[in-house]
Amino acid sequence: MFLIGGESGVLFIHGFTGSPHDFEYMARKVHEAGFTVSVPRLPGHGTCGEDFLKTTANDWLRRSFDAYYDLKTVCEDVHIVGLSMGGVIALIMASILKPKKLVTLAAATHLRDDRIKIAWLVSLFKKKIPKDSSQVYNDPDYEFLNKEYWSFNWPKQASELYKLIKTARKSVGQIVSNTLVIAARNDNLVPLKAAQFIYDNVRSEKKKLLIFEQSGHVLSNDVEKEAVTEAVIDWLKG
Repeated sequence: MFLIGGESGVLFIHGFTGSPHDFEYMARKVHEAGFTVSVPRLPGHGTCGEDFLKTTANDWLRRSFDAYYDLKTVCEDVHIVGLSMGGVIALIMASILKPKKLVTLAAATHLRDDRIKIAWLVSLFKKKIPKDSSQVYNDPDYEFLNKEYWSFNWPKQASELYKLIKTARKSVGQIVSNTLVIAARNDNLVPLKAAQFIYDNVRSEKKKLLIFEQSGHVLSNDVEKEAVTEAVIDWLKG
């Protein structure tokens, strides 16, 4: 998705096994608020699991940087918004590019499941492992992602994600952008200490931490998406 609006741009980066669909609502509302928006699809995401297995952390980073520079050709300023793994990528980018404003949504600098630390070892034996899950989604886009991605564990790709996590943790102290950190009380993947870690360690003169009480991990598309989006727009326009 690429929607031309005002002179300020907003780059949205989706999460691990996610797709631009995660920002369908938020990106359109931000565009309506007067911004040019870009929601790139990260390599290997939103197509099929076999594509996913062919990609690495460097591929996801490169696509994000490319999308930033593409947006910079038409916008005076580019702000960055990232969800989950996209939040991790946004932290890395912000430490280098110094955007005026940064928003992280459930940025996965820490995870509830520590098994990601040994994912590289598991990946030597298994590239993907079926999950014992019968979850079905009414949204056809989500159901497609469920069948192709969410019904499996991906040790090789998880080890690539862990590389990004470790880099992001080291990068946070270099961030000076005005930073809004958003977390969800009911997030079953990312603990609240991740948001606190970001808030405590960025060097931003202006920063804010918001915790939403009813939402799950995908804050941009959950039960409080309207309030989350309003908070993001207020930050970007403030």
